Amino acid sequence: MVGTRQIEATVGDIVEVSGRRVGDPGRAGEILEVLGDDEHPHYRVRWGDGHETVLYPGEATTFKRKRPKVVPVADELVAVLRDAGLEFEVLPHRRTTTATGEAAALGVMPQTVAKTLVLRDEAGTRVRAVLPATSRLDVGKLAEATEATTLTLVGEAELVDAYPEFELGAVPPFGGPQGEPVVVDRRLAEVDLVVLEAGVHDTSLRMRTEDLLTVADAQLADIAQD
Repeated sequence: MVGTRQIEATVGDIVEVSGRRVGDPGRAGEILEVLGDDEHPHYRVRWGDGHETVLYPGEATTFKRKRPKVVPVADELVAVLRDAGLEFEVLPHRRTTTATGEAAALGVMPQTVAKTLVLRDEAGTRVRAVLPATSRLDVGKLAEATEATTLTLVGEAELVDAYPEFELGAVPPFGGPQGEPVVVDRRLAEVDLVVLEAGVHDTSLRMRTEDLLTVADAQLADIAQD
């Protein structure tokens, strides 16, 4: 699927741009609009960090057809929580791409909103780190908590492959691939109710923090920068 004429990219497809140096994971984004003509298409893309640009594809550009979902991701996570017999709320809101933006859209304190970062250890195991929107991850603390030698953030292209059921940048603490360690920062245990993205950028879930720890089978640890 190298180049732009192997596939007719459409709105909603995932575009990937390969890294140009060894170890560079590249980047991935969602096509928002197809521009130009059939012979010279270019695309308005929202990247994983929330920024939008107009991309003129080249030889290092590939496209992946967005996989259809049988049900919205939010409904899938709702089923998990209902099966566990937990109390929770579904919170629709305007589309946001950051945890602090999510807090603003919902009118809640950002320290009660959880963001999930995905890292990979030296054995290739992915780890989900869950922190308040206002905190930054301390990778050294997370490595100590998980007994990992090294941890690196998972790149956007791998996120697309590993979590096709979730929107890029909206991986929740639970759901998706089973068996991934989940570590929740102890600061979230200081609030009774926590808000988290429901796998999409326009719907959140609010639930008791203790229930989040249970349903995610999570470890509680100090993993935020001081």
